[in-house]
Amino acid sequence: MLSPQSLLIAARCLCLAQLATLGFLFASAGLVVQDFRGLGAHGLAAIGIHITSGFLAVTLILFARLTKTGLMPAITAVALFGLTFLQALLGSAMTLPQHVSGALVLTVMATWLTAWAFSPTRRSHTPRSSESRSDYLEGAPS
Repeated sequence: MLSPQSLLIAARCLCLAQLATLGFLFASAGLVVQDFRGLGAHGLAAIGIHITSGFLAVTLILFARLTKTGLMPAITAVALFGLTFLQALLGSAMTLPQHVSGALVLTVMATWLTAWAFSPTRRSHTPRSSESRSDYLEGAPS
């Protein structure tokens, strides 16, 4: 059964994978624009961004349904997933300015989702350590 903790861990892993994929996309885009090489690597990384953003959207939807929180990140993740396909459509020499602008928008969205997933308020959905439990019992009558 899916728990909020396991979904949050999965979301964090997917966010990190997504940022790594975006970094690879930016590096390969530089090669494509500069020397017209690396197009295959760029296309492969583009498939990676579709996959990671799709799994992240599903994970955050499940998290939102299970916890009744996180609706905005789930909507953002779905929008990010959809925008990756629009981004792919704009991936020609004729639409390069829009493609670059779209890449920046995707990066901002992915970074925001990562910040949300790793924010201190998400700690309430992760298992507590023994130190936290002892703090809870501090001052309790013996």
